[in-house]
Amino acid sequence: MTTSFTIEGGEQKFKAFYLSAPAEGFEIKINVSIGSIKFSPFPAQEFEETLGYHQHYINETTVEVVQPWFFEGNNRTAGCSTDDANQVWYILFYNEDSYEKEIQIQITKVWKEQNYQSWI
Repeated sequence: MTTSFTIEGGEQKFKAFYLSAPAEGFEIKINVSIGSIKFSPFPAQEFEETLGYHQHYINETTVEVVQPWFFEGNNRTAGCSTDDANQVWYILFYNEDSYEKEIQIQITKVWKEQNYQSWI
């Protein structure tokens, strides 16, 4: 899958794609018009239940809800592995800056030790 989109300052957006078997994972190539972007991939079931938020236990009586960002950058590639292909994945993006950015992404399926298939 290859796509581009605009994300406003302070905004979150997500993109969904279907990862078909066979697959050991996928790579996300990101290009940002200016600055960087935070992003995290989630399998559909997890994302649809939590919207990317998770409980973090500070101590026995205090719990906070946090939204982890697994990756951040511009012009970079991030890899994700999975045991469970044939499912929808979401990539959640966050622009923590105050200005609009154009984001270009390419999702590439990975299977059997470095065999790649780019989706169009």
